[in-house]
Amino acid sequence: MESSRVKILFGILGPEVHGGISQVSPYLESCLRDKVTIKTFIFGRRSNSERVFDKCIGRFADLIRLTIDVHGLLPDIIHHNTSFDRKSIIRDAPLVFILKRAGIPLLLMIHGSHRESFGKMSSIMRSLRDYVLKNCACIGTLSEAEKNDFCDYWPDLKGKVRVLKNIIKPEFYQAERRERATPKILFVSRFIRKKGVFDLAKAAPKVLAEFPDAEFLFVGSGPAGGEFDSLVEVNGLGGNIRHLEHIDNLAIIEHYKDSWCLVFPTHYPEGMPMVVAEAMAAGCPVVTTRTRFSLSYMEEEKNCIYVAEGDPESIADGIIRLLKDDNLRMSISRNNRVLAERFTADKVVDEFMNIYKSLNE
Repeated sequence: MESSRVKILFGILGPEVHGGISQVSPYLESCLRDKVTIKTFIFGRRSNSERVFDKCIGRFADLIRLTIDVHGLLPDIIHHNTSFDRKSIIRDAPLVFILKRAGIPLLLMIHGSHRESFGKMSSIMRSLRDYVLKNCACIGTLSEAEKNDFCDYWPDLKGKVRVLKNIIKPEFYQAERRERATPKILFVSRFIRKKGVFDLAKAAPKVLAEFPDAEFLFVGSGPAGGEFDSLVEVNGLGGNIRHLEHIDNLAIIEHYKDSWCLVFPTHYPEGMPMVVAEAMAAGCPVVTTRTRFSLSYMEEEKNCIYVAEGDPESIADGIIRLLKDDNLRMSISRNNRVLAERFTADKVVDEFMNIYKSLNE
């Protein structure tokens, strides 16, 4: 019966915010609707360019609307998605305070916490951070490695931190691999230095010395986009490096199909980078740095080739190794399709339902 269904208030970001949480949380919410009574609430920026004044006024208005929703729906659980960086902690503390007073359990779903959250902070920031963690009913992380980071840093959180995943959309599993005749190396991410975009560009000449007909396709935009394009032009790499600023999430499948590998040389610890997860489902071999996600799920040569963070020489060597070995690429492709089955909608929804039921007991 409808009255027996768990009632969830589910937090999302504004419709003009792109990437990260805004890419994965609406799809999870839509998949949960068959299982729970769910209502969304916006708590967070409305666009990537929101000003500080607008943030302050906007979050205050969000809290008022949330209070109204709490009294109207009488939810069993609040599901709030966060990146758990300094800005998010400041934003989330008032929300936690309101929900604590209302006596409603909070699932704080963390999408790739930043290293700064575990580092030195001012006494005020430290108090806010610890208050948020202490007063959650459950903390969700995207990998076992990230869960261990939290429990090692805050031993009192053991038993409260659970690993929950993002869903890989079914279209990625249906991709039929057909490698191009000549090597194609794919990079997909926001264009910021710490995603490794320049590291890969600097690795390109060594790869091209071995495979002069290789193409590097960089997909994404961001603050470093202009500098990246200038670097390509100055170094005369325009014949082998192509930059597309934006491709629809599902349209990227065509590039997973024919690329010889995806390269993701990020400097961040990463919770569950969807570009890697989706490439796995599509059977595209992966070259990556050691992230929380990769260390939790991926084995060297079975699921990926590991390279050193911030090291173009290591990145080039990893790519060349994969391009030279057809059997290794095919093996990684097959293994990654099997691994990706752990992130289907049915399995992920069941994991969330188990958490919701335990919080509602």
